[in-house]
Amino acid sequence: MSEPRQPGEIQTASEINHEGWWREWFNHIYLDVYSHRDEHQAAEEVNAILTVIPLPPTARILDLCCGNGRHCRALHQAGFHRVVGVDYSFPLLKHAMAETPRAGYVRADMRLLPLHKACFDAVFSFFTSFGYFQTNVENLAVLHEIARVLRPDGYFLLDYLNPAYVRETLVAESVKAHGDFVIREKRSLSPDGDRIEKEIVIENWGLRDHRYHESVQLYEHEAMLDMLESADLRVLDTLGDFNATPFHPHSPRMILHGRRK
Repeated sequence: MSEPRQPGEIQTASEINHEGWWREWFNHIYLDVYSHRDEHQAAEEVNAILTVIPLPPTARILDLCCGNGRHCRALHQAGFHRVVGVDYSFPLLKHAMAETPRAGYVRADMRLLPLHKACFDAVFSFFTSFGYFQTNVENLAVLHEIARVLRPDGYFLLDYLNPAYVRETLVAESVKAHGDFVIREKRSLSPDGDRIEKEIVIENWGLRDHRYHESVQLYEHEAMLDMLESADLRVLDTLGDFNATPFHPHSPRMILHGRRK
């Protein structure tokens, strides 16, 4: 048995589970690190999407990988009251339920949703909640689950990163102060160039420093179209940002939306 970690001692790279990083990272510390992703931004993104995806107020909507529920709350404020949020993180869901107790939240792995077939009019996935898994089969399983829970002709939205933009704007290392703690981030591409990797160290948060890892598959636009098509999800358009700018190679985002076949 290894010796217990001392206060101030961080995890080594070998102690971090890179493959299942999403199980550990999305916690109460994550909320502090990404506090700039706030309610106002969520409301702007929801309102932007509702201009291109026509939904009646009675629509049943799934917010897949809802995190702390900020987009669920924005949808409620926009007049949609049949919203369900799904996430794997118990800490984030606990926060979501405290903020919006009347909303429906479910803890689940997005590869196997405990939801009925064809029970939603729309499925939204905001803020790069795709490409987390190590194999194409696992990531494709997420798209098949989206299609399965969508009614025929139901709408989907996948807010994803643009690999070309990620490579062009990659900042290898950054340090920023956030209140009393410091966030150190190192970013790199995997040896094959197909994943974006990030090491995150949070200093002075509590009694010790904390170290986490992020790893997201970089799927090109054509690959995303092919994967969605294979899951019976037909892309109607791809936006480059939430201002409805058409997607191009240098767009900051790849926001795909369409309907289930």
